[in-house]
Amino acid sequence: MDSRKRRESKAPAAAAGSKLDRPEELPWDVVDRCLLPVLSAHALAVILAFVLNTLRISQVSSWTLFFWFTAITLATLWFYHNLQVTAAGKAVLVTGADNKLGQGIVRQLDELGFTVFAGMRDPACVEAGRLKEQCSGRLHALQLDVTREEDILAARDYVVANLPQGADGLWAVINNEQWAAFGEVEWVPLPVFRQAAEVNLLGAVRVSQVFLPLVRRVKGRIVNVVSVLGHVTAPLQAPYCAVKYAVEAFSDCLRAEMRRWGVDVVVVEPGDYTTGKLWYDDAKMLQQAKEMWEAMPDETRQDYGEHYFEYTVRRALEPYTKGKDTDMGPVTRSLQDAVCRTFPLQRYTAVTRAEKIRMLVLNHLPRSVHDILYV
Repeated sequence: MDSRKRRESKAPAAAAGSKLDRPEELPWDVVDRCLLPVLSAHALAVILAFVLNTLRISQVSSWTLFFWFTAITLATLWFYHNLQVTAAGKAVLVTGADNKLGQGIVRQLDELGFTVFAGMRDPACVEAGRLKEQCSGRLHALQLDVTREEDILAARDYVVANLPQGADGLWAVINNEQWAAFGEVEWVPLPVFRQAAEVNLLGAVRVSQVFLPLVRRVKGRIVNVVSVLGHVTAPLQAPYCAVKYAVEAFSDCLRAEMRRWGVDVVVVEPGDYTTGKLWYDDAKMLQQAKEMWEAMPDETRQDYGEHYFEYTVRRALEPYTKGKDTDMGPVTRSLQDAVCRTFPLQRYTAVTRAEKIRMLVLNHLPRSVHDILYV
């Protein structure tokens, strides 16, 4: 009984401390692109000033050299960063076009002049009708459930038959189909983990395999929508975190393999808040939680207690389902850049400042430092 009370007070406490109005995500792409070159310019300035002063060739200061090196570097990077491809005659496939993020990027790419193939589980749904009204005649809504082999192959055939005139292949594939489950590891039955893997991981793998020949023809790109949870873990989200870590690894492997073909593989990582607002639905999550509760062994249910189970799930979902609507602008901008930039970044992180700092700590400092600060 005492251990149950401790769990009951500890686990919901983290959720209770969550704010409904969290800071919005920010696009960090320019910072990510400029940070290392600027640091390199500083190092070069210090070394060159030391050599010149030691050899008495010049008494120029390292700060003077740093100023000029940085100015030249930033000017070059700004030109390099803003080069964009021409949208006319290029086609893009977007999976999961029936969710909020998918609809947003479909509209954005259509406005830019791309021919967009919007893959949906049900092309006759309300979202498909809305997109057709809002977009141009270049939009194609097609049946695409990424867990069904026949849908993927049929979509490939449809895309080949409806490419823009003169196009040799597909410019980009955006793997945006998502499915999320919510619960502690001990609660979640294996079929839920399997469903998360089939949609988020295996679906992206199979779509990439089938459409890569079309992408290679035009030296296009594969864009995988992941999440900050593909880098940092969160309680109650083990199924989603596990598969997103796997998608990160898959993307890194594919990028190395496609480099010789001139194909870019880009990862776009929305923050946890945006991810939750896009994928989590209060009614669906609670219904799923109830089904998981009923499937648990009696002994486990007695250990946790129904009150603890319901309270934990409801409180943990509250920031995502009750908070204000998230601004998808930073994420859709990152996706647009991944498709449109001539030289896209390997990774776009549209996350909050706190999430960005945590990722920097995790990636660049010993793991023990991260664990002391965040675990």
